[in-house]
Amino acid sequence: MSKLVRPPQERSRQTRDLLVDATLDCLQEFGFHGASLSRILERAGVSKGTWAHHFATRNELIAAAAEVMIAETRRAADEFAAAERHHDPVLIEKIWQKFYQSRYRDVLFELTVACRTEADLRGRLGPVFAGLIGGIQEAWRGSGDDAAQDMAANIATLTVYMLRGMAVQDMLAGDPTGGATLRRLWSDLMQPFMSAGAGGKIAPMKRAVDG
Repeated sequence: MSKLVRPPQERSRQTRDLLVDATLDCLQEFGFHGASLSRILERAGVSKGTWAHHFATRNELIAAAAEVMIAETRRAADEFAAAERHHDPVLIEKIWQKFYQSRYRDVLFELTVACRTEADLRGRLGPVFAGLIGGIQEAWRGSGDDAAQDMAANIATLTVYMLRGMAVQDMLAGDPTGGATLRRLWSDLMQPFMSAGAGGKIAPMKRAVDG
């Protein structure tokens, strides 16, 4: 029986996938500075010579892994926006569980801190993170009038920033302030604006607060 030989492009793609997944695992487990190239290669089961065919530096590999993670996040955000925002009262809690109680959260903050001092990483990932926010705004903009669309997009952006802050608090001190209650409160406050972005009239702030 002849041995199945995979095409070079498929082998290359599989190697990159192994390296990306191992890099994200190591960033979560060991942090940015602890995710050494030797640890990543050991986790991936890839030799240094093979790695060198794909990447020139460790930071280039980390940036590539981050780009894959952000692309997956963008796809998930689009799915949330398209399918769930109008009828799901616990949408924010679902987003919290998917993105801020997972590997994504840990890697995101490792990269955020690393970008402060790693100029090459910041130069490559800055536009990627900015593009994620731009994509979220576009996905949540809806089809209402211009003011309502802008409000829905801005509320979605504020939600991302709020959840990032809550994730930092959760990492530092657990959840001493009743995070689930606060997230539900924010969900209730934002719903009239998101509904307006879907085609209705923009709701006055007083109405949104009074419920």
